[in-house]
Amino acid sequence: MILTVTSLSLIIWLYLTFAHHGFWQRREFLPASPDASGHTLPSVISLTPARNEAELISRSLSSILNQSYKGSFLSVLIDDSSTDGTSQIAQSEADKAGYSTRLKIIEATELPPKWSGKLWALQTGLNFIEGSQHEPVDYYWLSDADISHDTDLLARLVNHAQSEELALVSLMVTLRCDSFWEKTVIPAFVYYFQMLYPFASVNNPEHGLGGAAGGCILIRRDAIESIGGFHAIKDKLIDDCELGKAVKAKGYKIWLGHGTQSCSLRGSSGLTDLWKMVTRTAFVQLNYSYLYLFFAIFGMALIYGIPVFATILGLITSAWLIAGLGALAWVLMAVTYWPTLRFYKRHLFESFLMPLTALLFMGMTLQAAWLHLIGSHSGWRDRVYANDATKDSKKSASK
Repeated sequence: MILTVTSLSLIIWLYLTFAHHGFWQRREFLPASPDASGHTLPSVISLTPARNEAELISRSLSSILNQSYKGSFLSVLIDDSSTDGTSQIAQSEADKAGYSTRLKIIEATELPPKWSGKLWALQTGLNFIEGSQHEPVDYYWLSDADISHDTDLLARLVNHAQSEELALVSLMVTLRCDSFWEKTVIPAFVYYFQMLYPFASVNNPEHGLGGAAGGCILIRRDAIESIGGFHAIKDKLIDDCELGKAVKAKGYKIWLGHGTQSCSLRGSSGLTDLWKMVTRTAFVQLNYSYLYLFFAIFGMALIYGIPVFATILGLITSAWLIAGLGALAWVLMAVTYWPTLRFYKRHLFESFLMPLTALLFMGMTLQAAWLHLIGSHSGWRDRVYANDATKDSKKSASK
């Protein structure tokens, strides 16, 4: 029995290593932008939803306003009921940098039923632009309020979108990885994302998989209009991937890459914050299915646990074939994990500790299912997630 299970685990790792669209190889990077002097460049409006981001908004907004892009560019900050002076700090930053005319700050209105807070903030931005006297825009740049970008990023995004005729370009931003728990969780989180959404598959027009990374998305106006704005995904917690899926389903070409030009400013030094980050969407990935949960836990045990168990058991009992198959599966696991660890400046030996990290993620997934079972929901930046108007008003009053 153990030989059969170990062989199955090895077969899975052989598939993941050699046939799962090279998910682990980190080959998709944004090309450099050529000199666009003398060319007419498309117009771009950035949409940045912000809720209580006083600590980070100055650095984040500065990186947006200081873009070297030579085309028409306007930044719209949507303040979602902040109570910490986010808007005032943002305006002060724009005034100080001499970009007052490049920034427009608007207030998100009351959260409607069945909308997530972030998506309603983005839709509020779209509504404002469509209802203003602004000329029709060519692209929207969706950027989170806790992300910092290189000054040439927008030019590179636009160039890549135009040269490859892409309706959506998104970057998996570089997440902060400083504390012990960040070093433990963040590389694995990125690795699992790549496994679920192999970038090569997302970028292949012939493949049905769609996806995106929400920290940095450039999307063409006609593409967002074709799906009905953010109404199409208004209640989705994994909104970035759902946006990518919706756009690709309409027949548009999309691209997802690694974002060395964008980095997260927000840190999660303790395990608690990182645990919440994962549990917020872990059960969503399983479509809220307890049957899928069972297979997910069983699958993780088979993929990450069996190689270690078989290797140790085989060595102890002198079952060399079992030990060899288990060890080979373990090595393949480490080989596929190493490029992500190396990107985050971690050590080679940590790639062999993936089974322990997987055990941690199994616990997060189980708690995510438990929280859903007891009716506990998580919102964007503590924004109430409105399932219906009555529930929303009651929760808001209780806060």
